[in-house]
Amino acid sequence: PHDGVVPVLLDVTDPASIKTAVETVRAAGGLDALVNNAGVMDESDMERTLEVNLDGVAAVTTAFAPLLRTGGRVINVSSGAGLRAAAALAPADREALEADSVAAIRATAQRLATTADIPVYGISKAAVNAYTKLAARTYPALRVNACSPGFCRTEIAGPNADYSEREPKAPALGADVITKLLFDDALSQNTGKFFKECSKPGTAVEDAVS
Repeated sequence: PHDGVVPVLLDVTDPASIKTAVETVRAAGGLDALVNNAGVMDESDMERTLEVNLDGVAAVTTAFAPLLRTGGRVINVSSGAGLRAAAALAPADREALEADSVAAIRATAQRLATTADIPVYGISKAAVNAYTKLAARTYPALRVNACSPGFCRTEIAGPNADYSEREPKAPALGADVITKLLFDDALSQNTGKFFKECSKPGTAVEDAVS
């Protein structure tokens, strides 16, 4: 522990790991907020991308929701790629993705990932956005939202990422939208919505715009 921070091991693809993490947090007295930030970007592995980016978000949210107090926040870290992917879909496919069960969202995402000419990562994040709306309906006592930090210099881009054509933001700047959804009542009282960190690279965090 350091300055009141206690790390808890959690593998979002492992039910046993999720269960152990839930018991650890329950023993500590409950939860005020949950940030689903785990994600991968691997166009060569559709199943793993959906397993981490969608299934993991749904499984962790379902497991931890009973520990969240009334008004607790659930923040699903998504991407503008999800909005672009949804916009590129046929209306019938967009409607199918906005389903009333995790299983139906998953099935549609898997079908689109194999048939639509859209990156798997974008499909997975479109599915996260759809799940966010479902979770907001499922847990009306909570505030469930999705957000995009924007294009940031993080490990998800891989060790050989090419930043020559587009300057990335510092991770702290991208994370400002998450901080606001956690602590800014003007944003955090929303539920079932999508928010984006809109600042240009190099913007000071105190001047960030979401």
